[in-house]
Amino acid sequence: MNIPSAEYFEVFLDKIYHCKKPFEVKVRDRMPKTRMGSYSPSFYRINIYSKWIVACPLEEIAIHEYAHHIHWTEHEGHRRKGDDRMHGKNFWRIYSALMSNAIRLGLYNDNLIEDIVTK
Repeated sequence: MNIPSAEYFEVFLDKIYHCKKPFEVKVRDRMPKTRMGSYSPSFYRINIYSKWIVACPLEEIAIHEYAHHIHWTEHEGHRRKGDDRMHGKNFWRIYSALMSNAIRLGLYNDNLIEDIVTK
């Protein structure tokens, strides 16, 4: 199976939304039991665990972690109070907007919601 490079994901994410704070992507050749990806706010680094490709498209994992980066750097997610915690409602709103943009731009396909986003 061909695993995309970190550069591929950086360009992919930037096409969905150009964030205000630079970030980097690392594609890690492993499969932790509980995480498909992670975000390191102190380094502005998105980690994608490539072995999860068997369960989930890596682009979806990248979008999820990118939502953490945007939440953290542009929407004060670092305060993590109430609904602004790591996976609170504000995070999910950002993730949903990114996923919708990716589908609308033809960068990602999701048959479950594609007809809702593109109409």
